[in-house]
Amino acid sequence: MQCIDCRQQEANKESGLCDSCETLDEQKINGLLYLPAAGLIINILCTPYGCYAFTGAIINYLRQTGMISGYAIGGVAVMLIDAAMTLTASWYFFRRKKGIRKVLVAYYLLGVAYMFYFAVIPAWLYGAYFDGNDIRNALFPVIGAAVWIPYFLYSRRINKVFCR
Repeated sequence: MQCIDCRQQEANKESGLCDSCETLDEQKINGLLYLPAAGLIINILCTPYGCYAFTGAIINYLRQTGMISGYAIGGVAVMLIDAAMTLTASWYFFRRKKGIRKVLVAYYLLGVAYMFYFAVIPAWLYGAYFDGNDIRNALFPVIGAAVWIPYFLYSRRINKVFCR
């Protein structure tokens, strides 16, 4: 049986690829790595809208009260740090840079801190009500960090794809 990719060499029975094509395939971002890639892309696309909506809320609050709260200033700082971290993580991920482990661990931990700042602190300080959607949205970064941080720290595949 010929290799399904190059059609020049004998294929391995498990994958249908020859040894050289298997080595090349292991170095690609595919399979399970599509999930963090999709998360990074979605975060890049959603960050401008989040900044726009939060800025609109700050402006409305400023019109009503005549001041900007410390929470709002902190929120702008958190959003800017998150945007910079998202772009950095995307750069490392899609350029397959060697320091991807440290960057993505920081990215996922910052996602938890972001959720904490915009979901937990308002509920605690201002008595904001949590509904089912808020709880679900608050759990996504925690579950993402719980799944992806160990994967990026301990997976042998990360060495093959990102550490050349």
